[in-house]
This record gives sequence, structure tokens and C-alpha cells, in this order.
Amino acid sequence: MPSIGLHLALTLFLLASCVKDDALKPALLLLPFGLLSDLDSLIGVHRATFHNLFIPFIPLLSLGILRRLKLTRIPNSSGILASLLLAFHIGLDTCYNGVFLFYPFSGKSYNLEFWFGLKETGLSAFFTLIVPGKVGELMYVITPRPSVPEIPIIESGIELMILIFALLTFFLKFKGTFLKFFIATIARRK
Repeated sequence: MPSIGLHLALTLFLLASCVKDDALKPALLLLPFGLLSDLDSLIGVHRATFHNLFIPFIPLLSLGILRRLKLTRIPNSSGILASLLLAFHIGLDTCYNGVFLFYPFSGKSYNLEFWFGLKETGLSAFFTLIVPGKVGELMYVITPRPSVPEIPIIESGIELMILIFALLTFFLKFKGTFLKFFIATIARRK
């Protein structure tokens, strides 16, 4: 399963590529949406409660209701990006040992496997959908059950390097805002 560090790194990359240079505050407010789905390891059924196809629509529906009631000035792009971050998290976990995409309506776990690259026979692509428990393979997620699994923070040196690169990318994207904040903080101390 992807570690929290890898999810954080990919969230930082997405935010750095989709948010304007002077929009650090919205980027920081959107940051939790890339990690929110893993709360189901503490609440409900892990890889099911917050890892299904219905979860990415919650920010869009909430924003639509708030707009209809004229209670918000949040731009539509923020709601779309929040939904995209949730969907991206779920999609990544779908490729790592499966998730319950249609929970609570179905107890089937879906694990997408794909590969594209060179083999002895040449360039090839591989794509399959595995439903753990049906094909005889032992997978991390087989049946939905409440439990608190071990959630790794960083699993390897490569993931650590990806996270460091993502943090650097995020910082460089918003360096002007960070510098203004640090200068204002130092000025207040004097």
C-alpha cells in the first residue's frame, strides 16, 4: 500500500502544478484532501469507508449546496481540485492491493494492475482487474472488516527522496509567499 509520505508527495506535486503561484493559502487548505481517505483506517472499514467512488463527489456536492444557499465564496476550481485529490488518492490505492470501490453496496475489493515496459519479447503493456479472494491470490484487502492496519509513513529511500523532491517543488512554487511570511514574522519580532 502506498505510504502516507507517497500520498503527501503526490498531493504536493498536484497542488504545485494546479494552483497559482500566489495562492499558497488555498493550496494549504486543499492539502488534507490528498490524505483524507486514510482516515477510514481509524473510522469504519479500512480501504472501504473513505476509499469508494462516492467520496470524491462530496466536495462538489457540498460546494454546490453552499453556493445554492449563498453561504460561500469558495471558487469552483477549489471544489474540483479537492475532488480530484480524493479521486487521485483512491485511484493510487486501487493499484496497490485493492479498495472497495462500491462500498457499502458491494463487498468486492478491486485491484487494478497495470504494467508498461520492455520484456524479453519487446515492448508490452499489461492491464488486469483482480478481485482478491476470487483468483486465489492473498491480497491485503480481501473482505471488508473494521480494523486498524499498519499504515507506513515512508516505506523506502526512494519514497523519501520523492517526498523531499515534492516538498522542494512545493516550496519553490510558492517561494514568494513563503518569503513574505518569514519577513513579516521577523519584522513583528523586532
